[in-house]
Amino acid sequence: MPHEMLVGILAGDNDRSGSFYGNISLFKAIQRHLAEQHSSSFVFTPSGMKEKSIVGYIYEPNENRWLKKKFLYPDVVYNRYPFRDTVQKTDFVFRSLNKKNIPYFNRHFFNKWDVITCLQKNKHLLPVIPESQLVTSKQDFYTFFEKCPSVYLKPVGQSQGKGIIKITAESKHNYIIKTVNSIKNESSLENIWKEIKHFILNEPYMMQQEIVSDQINNQKYDLRILVHYSQNKYVISGIGVRASKNITTHVVHGGSILPFSLVKNRVDTKKLETICHEIGSTLSQCFQFIGEFSIDAGIDTKGNIFIYEVNSKPMVFDEKDIFQNGIVQLSKLFHHLAKNRIDFKKT
Repeated sequence: MPHEMLVGILAGDNDRSGSFYGNISLFKAIQRHLAEQHSSSFVFTPSGMKEKSIVGYIYEPNENRWLKKKFLYPDVVYNRYPFRDTVQKTDFVFRSLNKKNIPYFNRHFFNKWDVITCLQKNKHLLPVIPESQLVTSKQDFYTFFEKCPSVYLKPVGQSQGKGIIKITAESKHNYIIKTVNSIKNESSLENIWKEIKHFILNEPYMMQQEIVSDQINNQKYDLRILVHYSQNKYVISGIGVRASKNITTHVVHGGSILPFSLVKNRVDTKKLETICHEIGSTLSQCFQFIGEFSIDAGIDTKGNIFIYEVNSKPMVFDEKDIFQNGIVQLSKLFHHLAKNRIDFKKT
């Protein structure tokens, strides 16, 4: 029988309701699966932490509501804190967990540029990372665009395709600027800079070369890959496909969900598995232990794999089999960390 354990799921404080904010369907699924494994979980927020106990929430399916209770400190913590801009509020949480030698993983949200610079330290990953550069000035923009005449501008601290701008040189005097909701022509880079500089000067942006994507049904497609740490390596828990004619394939911006079976014969899955392991190992060297992540990847017209982004708080996958396998892999990881606390003690 699996080791009985208590898992704490760190969520955000919901000031309006006085309870918590987070991905309810994920939390319920984890609780359900752990119960089948003779273990249990509860959801808590930073404000619920006391010196010797935690005020948290457990879902009561018969009453269809979350019950507020007092819990002992858990064996392991799953960090699903949802707010990027208030991460400093969680610093004391992790200090407390460190003192009590309670393992956790994925302490931070990922900043796109920090991830790129981390992954570039691994020579095996260099071929799968598109040409990228942080852009902080007009000169940065001009220099990069001379190398790559079709680029994506991405805010480094956003997700789900928010704030992305695509710029393409059709000719010397015709440039196309696309956002999720608009398309515009400009006659010079100077005019483009005037259009975009307020974005770049107000928020950190990076530029990334466009990879000419393989297509299906006359649409470009990306792979959404869910990865977990398991038995000393990183394994793929599922691969989804998102297709679109827009500049981003995210479903919230009109992307469609396709079965992986449609493109499986175009993807070198063995190579993809190796890449995912290298990414997990490299990120753990930069950001403490990473137990779970998702990848936005692309396949070019020659079948080459490219890594666009890595996310430390994966969104819930719409594909039920991927979602469920992710829960199973998380449960295995929780058990592993609870049994091997000293291996992952934070310093």
